[in-house]
Amino acid sequence: MRRAVKTALWLSLLPLLGLAAVGTCELYTELLSAPYCHAKAAECTTGNVGLVLGCSKYMARGRENAFFTGRIRAAADLWHAGKLSCIIVSGDNRQANYNEPREMRKALLEQGVPADRIVCDYAGLRTLDSVVRAQKVFGATDITIISQKEHVERAVAIARRHGIRAEGYEAPLCNLNRASWLRQAARERAARMAMVVDFITNRQPRHLGEPVPLPL
Repeated sequence: MRRAVKTALWLSLLPLLGLAAVGTCELYTELLSAPYCHAKAAECTTGNVGLVLGCSKYMARGRENAFFTGRIRAAADLWHAGKLSCIIVSGDNRQANYNEPREMRKALLEQGVPADRIVCDYAGLRTLDSVVRAQKVFGATDITIISQKEHVERAVAIARRHGIRAEGYEAPLCNLNRASWLRQAARERAARMAMVVDFITNRQPRHLGEPVPLPL
């Protein structure tokens, strides 16, 4: 009987422990990133290398991804405001018919960003990979990371934890429905917990390689 009571007690505590873990990761992310994240282009540093974090251009049934649209719009706004020296588009390219950097580059060209100022990073498999590779492979020392608010907070936290001078610019969310918002919110909570585990284990990008010069 006592064993059953102890088991029931521990099971009842699991949700509380989970909430405590989520809350701790949220607070840690905020502490690392909050001073460096901006919602207005005027607040961003001039001359930084832009880093656009990758995502698919399309969602199910061929609908354009609101996250993709917002990031491209934000990167183009920063470029035309004279805030960026060049832009790295970093994402996944592991499948022949799926190429995030290529799609981002094409979209930025359509927004008037010069071709010789866009650099593709085809090994941005995770946010950590994109951020760390920007410094270790591309040699960027001052970075403005571009993504939606919660994602950019996590990315800036990763950069700062790795000793990279980075700030974030919050991209808008366009036409995001409630179901998509809830999925993204849940995914971000899990990603922040994974980020802390990466810090503890000193996880590094899957691929590094030879240095690639930027058109500064």
